[in-house]
Amino acid sequence: LKTEDKSRMLASLPVRLVPGDLSADIIMPAIKFPLIVPLMISWISVALAGMAVAMLMLGIVNLSERRAQFVSAVTHELRTPLTTFRMYTEMLDEGIVQDNRREHYIKTLKNESNRLGHLIENVLSYARLERGIGARVIETITIGTLLERVRESLSRRASEGNKRLVIEIAEHDLENTISTDLSAVEQILLNVVDNACKYSAGAEDDRVHLEISGSQNQVTFKIRDHGPGLKKNETRMVFKPFRKSAQKAAQSAPGVGLGLALCKRLATQLGGMFEYEESQNGGACFTLKLPS
Repeated sequence: LKTEDKSRMLASLPVRLVPGDLSADIIMPAIKFPLIVPLMISWISVALAGMAVAMLMLGIVNLSERRAQFVSAVTHELRTPLTTFRMYTEMLDEGIVQDNRREHYIKTLKNESNRLGHLIENVLSYARLERGIGARVIETITIGTLLERVRESLSRRASEGNKRLVIEIAEHDLENTISTDLSAVEQILLNVVDNACKYSAGAEDDRVHLEISGSQNQVTFKIRDHGPGLKKNETRMVFKPFRKSAQKAAQSAPGVGLGLALCKRLATQLGGMFEYEESQNGGACFTLKLPS
């Protein structure tokens, strides 16, 4: 008889261990699930991290490009009036300009200085908004008082662009009140009138309309010109900052593409809305809605 293998006998019990083949069906689930699930989570995390890094890098590149375009456009816009200042002042100083042309040259210098001041004010205002610096001075005034305070600057800018500012408001709306920052409202309206003068320069109708209407909860300002208006693919792009390079600024109307972006940010800060509206009479129409 074959001698039994007593190496697997238990000392205290008459029991012998008999090893058998472990089934793959029993082993594999124990191996698969504890390893595959963490591996899948790890790969998904790596993929998400890679996507986040890619999006961050893309955002940095886009921001760098926009800032480069902005610096390029601002440099171009600063160079133009500075060149005019230098050339015209030299001509006036040397007595080259005839007496009957001196008034024209002085008026041109004045317009260029206003344009330069407007550009610098826009850049500084946008920088303050980006950094969250500066509190708004809110005052409660009637629409009629607000209109009287902004009328001169808006009319002057329209006149510089060979346009006529036409203000349309119902008599009863003049007594409605609004609580807002007057300087911010004036800057928004001035930017839109400035754009209307530049982009509708070739229009036969030289009017720029400012339509004001009020209600118990809202005051609406509409600025409309008789130029070519905006194409459908431009209605969103116009509100993006740093959208003009020096080349674009040279090919189109003067400016760095910051005015409308600033208008939208200022309107939001005042608790209102600023948007482009399709005009039935042609031209571009921008609407500013503020709580009263």
